[in-house]
Amino acid sequence: MSPKNNIPERLTGRKIPDLVFFIPVFLLCLYLAWNINFAGQKGPYRKIYSDKAHYYVYLPATFIYGWDIHKFPAGIEKKCEGFLLDKKTNKVIIKTTCGVAILIAPFFLVTHLVALQWNLQPNGFSDFYQQMTILPGVFYLVLGLFFLQRFLRRYFSRGISWLTVLLILAGTNLFDYGIYDGLMSHVYSFFLFSLFLFLLKKFLDSGKKSYGLFLGMSIVLSLAILIRPTNILLMTWMLFLDVKSWKEIRARLILFLKPTYILIFLVTAFIIFLPQFFYWKYLTGHFVYYSYPNEGFTNWKQPQMIPAWFSTLNGLFIYTPLVFFFVAGMLFMIVKKVPNGTFIGLSFLLASYVFSSWSAWFFGGSFGYRPMVEYYALFSLPFAWFISGIGKIRNLFVKSIIVVAMVFSSYYNLVLTYHQRWDTNSVWSWDDYLFYLDYTGLYDVPMRSYTYRLDFENFGMLDLPPTRFCVHSPTLGSYIDKWNEYNKLYSRQLENIFRRQVRRVDASIWVNPWKKATTGTLFVCRIGNDPDRPVYEKTLKIDDFIKDPSSWNLVSGTFEIPEWIDQKNEIRFMIRNIPRTDSVYFDDMKLRFE
Repeated sequence: MSPKNNIPERLTGRKIPDLVFFIPVFLLCLYLAWNINFAGQKGPYRKIYSDKAHYYVYLPATFIYGWDIHKFPAGIEKKCEGFLLDKKTNKVIIKTTCGVAILIAPFFLVTHLVALQWNLQPNGFSDFYQQMTILPGVFYLVLGLFFLQRFLRRYFSRGISWLTVLLILAGTNLFDYGIYDGLMSHVYSFFLFSLFLFLLKKFLDSGKKSYGLFLGMSIVLSLAILIRPTNILLMTWMLFLDVKSWKEIRARLILFLKPTYILIFLVTAFIIFLPQFFYWKYLTGHFVYYSYPNEGFTNWKQPQMIPAWFSTLNGLFIYTPLVFFFVAGMLFMIVKKVPNGTFIGLSFLLASYVFSSWSAWFFGGSFGYRPMVEYYALFSLPFAWFISGIGKIRNLFVKSIIVVAMVFSSYYNLVLTYHQRWDTNSVWSWDDYLFYLDYTGLYDVPMRSYTYRLDFENFGMLDLPPTRFCVHSPTLGSYIDKWNEYNKLYSRQLENIFRRQVRRVDASIWVNPWKKATTGTLFVCRIGNDPDRPVYEKTLKIDDFIKDPSSWNLVSGTFEIPEWIDQKNEIRFMIRNIPRTDSVYFDDMKLRFE
C-alpha cells in the first residue's frame, strides 16, 4: 500500500478527532434525508412498503401486536405492499430475514415510546413512524463511513482516507440506500462490512490474538449473514486480507480453524440466528425454512455479468461510473503487485458472478446495481490507492482529467439519485436511458425516433409471470395460454413517448407456437384511453408469420397512426388469444416510434 504521508499532515487536520468530523456529516445526511423524503410533502407518507415493509414489520409485530394479525390496522398489508397477513392461519408472512429489524430495533422502540407519550398514533405505521425511518439508515450510513475511514487509516493518510469515504458517499448509490431507501438492507450490510474490516485488520495487526476482537468479528459476521445469506462471502476476507503468499494463506487458515475460534463463532451465530429460527418455527413448524420459493440462483450456468455491469437496466457502471476508478485501482494494484490487489479483484469478479446468477439478476426496482453497495467497503482500498497515486502524476492535463471525471461522476450520481425513477424497461434500452438523462437535465435529447425494447428480463411490469421454459434470448420470455386472453406488453400515452407527434410504429416480436401450425393469436396495437373501447386498433395475425412451428418466428409490421388521433390517448401493444389456444411463447419485442 501507499505510505501514510501522501498528503501533508498540516493539511489533513490531524488534531481534529474523527468523531468531530463525522458529526457534521451525520447532521448533513440527516438534513438531506429529510428534504429528499419529506420536504414539501403533506402526507400520507409511504416509506414502509415493498421489501422495506418486510424488513420492518418484525418490529411492530413483536412489540405492538404480539404476532396477532387481527390486531394490525385494517388493510395495512395492502398499503405496505410487502408482508402478508394470512387470515386463515393468523400468521404474519415475511419473506426477508430479521437482521435489519435487529439493527433498527433501538430506533423503533424510542419512536414507539415517543408516539405513546405524545399520542402520535402509536400503531407502528402512522406518519410519525414513517418519518422516523430515516434515522437508522443515516445513522448506520455515517457509522459505516466512520469505521471504514478508521480501517483505511491503517494504510493511508487521514486526508486520503477522508477523501475516499466522502467520494464513496457522494459518488455511489450508497448515498441512495442510506439517505433515500434507508430501510433496505444494503446500508446495514455496508456498516457491518466496514466494521468487520476494521475489526479484522485490528485483529490481524495485534501481536496477541484477542478473543474479544474475534467475538466482535463473529457478531458482525453473523448479523451480516442473517441480513443477506450471500454476505457469507465475508469469510473469504478473513483468509486473504493482507496475505502475500500461499504460505501466509495456509497460516491464516490454521489460525481461524482453531477449535476455540470455531466454537466462539458457532455459539455466536446460533444466538444471533435464534429470533429467525423462532419466526420460521412460528410460520412453518420448522426451524429452518427457505422463504424465497419462486426465486433463487437460476443463472449459475449463464450468469448475466455483462448486463449487470453495463446494461441500462440498473447496470453497475452505467449508474455508478465512479466504480470505474475502483476497478482501475484494482488493476493497477495487480500490475504493481501491491498486496490485496489480486484478492480484491477476484472478490469483485466473484461477487459479480454470484449476484448476476440470481433469478432477477438486475434486482428489481433498484437504483443502480444495489447488491454491490456493501462491497464498496472492500473496494475502498483500491480506490484509496488510486486516489493516492493521482498526486504522483506529473502530467497536469491527465491529472486534471481524472479529477474532473471523479467530480462529474459524483455529481452525476447525486442528480440521478434526486430524480430517480424505477426503470421498467429492457436490458439494453438506450433510448430510455437517454430520456432519463433528459428528464434529469443532464442531457438534452433532440430525438427524431424512439425505440422501445422488451426482452422480458424485467418482469415487474408484465401481466403474466415470466417463463424460463422457452426463451429466444436469455434468460426469460413470456407466453399466453388458454386461461388468458390478453398479455399486455406496452402501454404509454402517445404524447409522453417523445416530443414529436407519433406518426407510425414499426413493431416486431419473436414467437414460438410450440409445434402448432395454427394458433389464432394476434399481435395487437390499440389506441385509446378506454382499453375496451379503442379509437384505433390494428392487428397482425401471428399465424401468417409462422414458417417453422417448432422454432422461433419473427412477426413484424408497421402501424400507421392517423393524424386525427389525439396524442393524449394511450397506445398499447399486446398479444391476444381469442381461441384460447394452449401456450404460445414470445420474446424480444421491438417498437420503433417515428
